[in-house]
Amino acid sequence: MAIKRDESEPSVSLAVPPDASGTELLEFLSSYLINESKITLRRLVAWGRIRVNGSPATIGRTVWTGDVVSLPPSLRPSPPPPQTMPIAVLHEDADHLCVNKPAGVPVLPGRRGEGAEFYRSLVALLNRDAPAGGPYVRPHIVHRIDRETSGVLLVAKTVKAGRALSGLFEHRQVEKVYVGIIEGVLPQSELTLDIPLGRMPGSVLRMAPDAKHGKPARTRVIVKEGFGHFCLVEARPLTGRQHQIRAHLAAIGYPLAVDDLYGRRAELNGADYNTILGRAVAGSEERLLSRLPLHAASIGYSHPVSGEPVCHSAPLAHDLSAFLEVLRDTDPAP
Repeated sequence: MAIKRDESEPSVSLAVPPDASGTELLEFLSSYLINESKITLRRLVAWGRIRVNGSPATIGRTVWTGDVVSLPPSLRPSPPPPQTMPIAVLHEDADHLCVNKPAGVPVLPGRRGEGAEFYRSLVALLNRDAPAGGPYVRPHIVHRIDRETSGVLLVAKTVKAGRALSGLFEHRQVEKVYVGIIEGVLPQSELTLDIPLGRMPGSVLRMAPDAKHGKPARTRVIVKEGFGHFCLVEARPLTGRQHQIRAHLAAIGYPLAVDDLYGRRAELNGADYNTILGRAVAGSEERLLSRLPLHAASIGYSHPVSGEPVCHSAPLAHDLSAFLEVLRDTDPAP
């Protein structure tokens, strides 16, 4: 990419190369100004601060080979920040990648930039071999999993792949499998929960059963391993409502063993565990489970470009595996 100074003012101009011909202006800008949000770039275009061939650009404009895009003096193409947290890559190709998101981090940062470490590390990972000055790859987040949930996350690397994957999610053509540890022993080995969910009045996060105004929500639940007072279950959401698995399990009286929003506690320590079992088997101050015991185990879908069926899995996180060993040792099924 040829980067040159605009002779009329101290700004930077970008000449559109052949491989970017036919790209929307916003996407073209995004590939060079990787550290700027798309909201910021859209505002700059709307305010007339971005020029194409010397004239103020418009939202939705397409750029072609030979076009020259001029930036305001405050903007310079710069590389993404360094990767600050490890991200396990389960699969990667030219169009998308699949990673194992660790628990405790949000997929996207908040409005004020809080919780950005995972996303920034993802940007750095995608651009580990990017040429100096760009273009850079901006991750297209096509779905999310909760902050405390670990497991499989799909990320598109191109606009085309992002739109294709988003369409699969919209038309429920993605098969997601979660595993979770619930408190209580389900009386059935398999059941399908068909409980409409709506926003709980007065809460911006919590969902609740709402037969009258809620949206349809269905989850298939399969017991994979039973204990005396807990179960390891597989949950397959057949719809995509917010917090669907957590809200459904809580609605039938079998919440996840730790869930500060829908369950009975924010963490499971030894004292809680001893009370549930009715006998002392753990140190009262011992932390047995410090987060939501929910893991996105696998995801099946059609490849966003080739259309071939693919499925990727993420190994169970260490903290959940460790708690399962505690259950096997101290809470066997009767």
